[in-house]
Amino acid sequence: MTSSSDLHSLLKRIEKATTRLEELSTKRSATKAPAGSQANGPADDAAADSKAAREYEAVVKPLVDHYIECSGKIGGVVGEQAQAVGQLYTAQRDFVRMAGDTKKPAAAQLPSLLGAQQQAIQAVVALKDGNRASEFFDNLSAVAEGIAAFGWVAVESTPVPYINDMKESAEFYSNRVLKQWREKDPNQVEWVKAFLSILRELAAYVKQFHTTGVVWNPNGNDAESAALALKSEPATSGSAASAVPPPPPLPTAAQLEQLGAPSKAGGDESTRGALFADLNKGSDITSGLRKVDRDQMTHKNPSLRAAGSVKAGASDKPAQPPAGQPAARPKRMVLENDKWVVENYGTEHLTIEATRTKQTVYMYNCNGTTLDIKNKLTGIAIDSCQKCGVVFDTLVAQCEIVNCKSVQVQTRETVPSILIDRTDGAHVFLSAAARDQTQITTAKASEVNVSFPYETERPEDDNFVEQPVPEQFQTVVKAGKLLTTVLEHTG
Repeated sequence: MTSSSDLHSLLKRIEKATTRLEELSTKRSATKAPAGSQANGPADDAAADSKAAREYEAVVKPLVDHYIECSGKIGGVVGEQAQAVGQLYTAQRDFVRMAGDTKKPAAAQLPSLLGAQQQAIQAVVALKDGNRASEFFDNLSAVAEGIAAFGWVAVESTPVPYINDMKESAEFYSNRVLKQWREKDPNQVEWVKAFLSILRELAAYVKQFHTTGVVWNPNGNDAESAALALKSEPATSGSAASAVPPPPPLPTAAQLEQLGAPSKAGGDESTRGALFADLNKGSDITSGLRKVDRDQMTHKNPSLRAAGSVKAGASDKPAQPPAGQPAARPKRMVLENDKWVVENYGTEHLTIEATRTKQTVYMYNCNGTTLDIKNKLTGIAIDSCQKCGVVFDTLVAQCEIVNCKSVQVQTRETVPSILIDRTDGAHVFLSAAARDQTQITTAKASEVNVSFPYETERPEDDNFVEQPVPEQFQTVVKAGKLLTTVLEHTG
């Protein structure tokens, strides 16, 4: 009897286990049903997508971690900006993973998939714009310019050249960092190498796996499901917008009423107290009186005595600038025919998109301005500017620098000639393509330096070499002619 009951109990347990296994199998097949079509696609495509996602993390993550570590050593706002870059990496890593399992979305659906990345990029740029007075502003600007390279996910056909262009824009400011900190802080040099290595290896990764744009899975899920999945994933390192604190809450109507309505009971007492405080000043009580102009003195103007009063607004003259200080001129950036005119700007970042090769740019009377010129054009003239920087792609003719102080120019591609005349302090940055082709002419110029890339066997050790243009010459008379040579100091 006992053996029969045990057998009956065992059979019940087996039936329950069998039922449970059938339920699990049904749920598993239902879960895999939307992605079942992937099994019908080529196996090698799925493997390539999976490899692309794994390779992105293997290549980019160590470089981002090293950059964040170097930024942490500098500290302050540089470290905060690095955290935003880390959030951008996380968002783009999730996007690359998602692309391997998703069909190519429509153009209208793509912004919803890139929302997290856009927020992180905006946070990086906001930290730069909000800390213009920082001693590390060049660091912040280098990252803000180069971080746009992560926007390759929205570029079709030519994502690699796009990344390289953003890298060269970042090098304009990273070279400033090297010039300022090379002898003071070795960590700054390592910081520059760490950030530029991210952009360099990102371009190599995209060239290998996403040559003509993001590779999507034609047999994958729809974009709407992918967008919901990205939104539902918890952020691993906080919101990208957390770098910028939210504005304080607005005051309530009751608080505004309390602030705007003074107490009636204490109004007379406060007024009386202010009167006694002024009387106690003694002779200083007249310090707040306004000086009367000569044209308002009745004893010197018979016409005023006849009128009996001074006309209202008689002394309301427009404010004049202090002696020796010229009046501020209006800012202007306009396209006149084929000539861009940029005048009277201060510490601002301006961008010009050239639409025709025949266009030229004339920059005049700017101080602390950074001008970024996109696309190919004929020439650039920089006149009477101080502490300005100009970055451009390609010039057909030449770049002229006249009557300037402490200016910098950089070419991303080629420029045939650069003329520097009556200028104190000029720094020219040549690209690898322009290094052996550009002719530099100087006249009445001092403190002119030229930087160009120096290639080594190890790409990570590549750096810009800075060389000064000679300023001292030696002239002798030989055979009835003047012979001039560069004066060299030895010993």
